Amino acid sequence: MYTMDLDKQTLILSDDKIFYTVEGEGEYVGQRSLFMRMAMCNLTCIGFASEDSPHGCDSFISWSVKNKMSFNEIFQMMEENNWIEKLEKGTIWKLTGGEPLIQQKQLLKLVDEFIYRYGFEPKIDFETNATLMPDSRWHDEFGATFTTSPKLTTNGDPEEKTYKPEVLKYHKEIGSGFKFVINDPAADIEEIWRKYVEDDEGINISKDRIWFMPCAGSRDEHIANAEAVVEYAKSMHVHFSPRLHLLVWDKALKV
Repeated sequence: MYTMDLDKQTLILSDDKIFYTVEGEGEYVGQRSLFMRMAMCNLTCIGFASEDSPHGCDSFISWSVKNKMSFNEIFQMMEENNWIEKLEKGTIWKLTGGEPLIQQKQLLKLVDEFIYRYGFEPKIDFETNATLMPDSRWHDEFGATFTTSPKLTTNGDPEEKTYKPEVLKYHKEIGSGFKFVINDPAADIEEIWRKYVEDDEGINISKDRIWFMPCAGSRDEHIANAEAVVEYAKSMHVHFSPRLHLLVWDKALKV
């Protein structure tokens, strides 16, 4: 792996590529994070389509722009911005999208080369829709964690695309977090309990690994929707996740 031509090894990233910020959602909210947003996704989230986001995705930039970057270009960008030092000091390397596991074979090569080049293993967390099985190396060798965001019926994609019991069981076994966007609280929570908590497939996610997050595309929408979701989280004995990027910057793509 260390004889790779790093100018020929590439990944396809979205327009915002790599950026340093804080995590806005889920288990690691508020923690320093280096985001690398991968282009492409295997779902459409068409149920949330709007004039601003024709695909329905809150990260629709991963659909509209695709940038091919070589490994050398990625490492150069990291070095020029002093991001290697930040990763060494505990910043989370957040692999998101889109759906980053579409490109996981190349991402494994990138992380192998990173460790060889810089001499340490970074803390890695994936943001995934839990429809693609991760390579076991991520958890077993690198200690990577996964923030899953399973899609509910309101997503608009057919269930055969969004609901993968074997992938969900794997994430349960390795302790992944499960983040659910709550749009229609009564219907969404009934579906979560039926398919993920008290289900017939043997998934049975522990409540302490579940986060409810309000559906919102702006600060005002977040404020309007959050209180009800907080109360549902309290009553169902799960966690609440804000959308910190909306509260701080009022823009869905800042984080």
